[in-house]
Amino acid sequence: MFRIARVILLALLLDLEFSNAEPHNKQLTVFVEAGRQECFYQPIATTENINIDYQVIHGGLGETHVNFNLMDPIRRLLINEIKREKGKHSMKANETGSYKFCFDNTISTFNQKIVSFALEVAPADREERELRDLRQEMLTDYQFDVAYAGIDSYMGKIHVNLMRSRQTQDFIRAIEARDRNVAESTYSMVNNWSWAQFLSMIFVGLLQVLMVRSIFHTTGTFYKFWKSF
Repeated sequence: MFRIARVILLALLLDLEFSNAEPHNKQLTVFVEAGRQECFYQPIATTENINIDYQVIHGGLGETHVNFNLMDPIRRLLINEIKREKGKHSMKANETGSYKFCFDNTISTFNQKIVSFALEVAPADREERELRDLRQEMLTDYQFDVAYAGIDSYMGKIHVNLMRSRQTQDFIRAIEARDRNVAESTYSMVNNWSWAQFLSMIFVGLLQVLMVRSIFHTTGTFYKFWKSF
């Protein structure tokens, strides 16, 4: 009966571990209008790990730069970056509360910026270590403790690799979107310049024809105009 109770307690503990140790992930692509800033708020507990990656994937007709800042719950400035195209930060929360991070486009007067970012809030190392130690103590009396530890470690590595692969794919898609926007902007600019040059050539050609004709038509308006000089 006692062994059955310990098995039930072990199952509950493992379920609690996987539910609490699961990191919080947020991945968004936002539009930051010219002269404005976009801010986000994330509740974070003390000693939790904060990981944030961001990249400006489109800057309109201007530079792909944006200001970034991160503030703690009492709004002390923890990170302040000026005119950055991308950034990556990792830190541990010192206070529990709502952390604020902003993408500031006040440096731009006309150009809208598109920013892609990924935020990860991972559980504190202390809590994970305590759960791991308690689990190890409960598994000591069982013969499958080594096998379970190996499987658990392997599953953890798979989970981490899947998360990294997903983040890499998101950033690749963001870069592809930026390149596509640049190509479309360049295509539009080349077309506009081509039309301007084409119209200029027609205008210059017509002007040359009129000037040549005015040389041989002494009674024409252009001939009188040139003769006045």
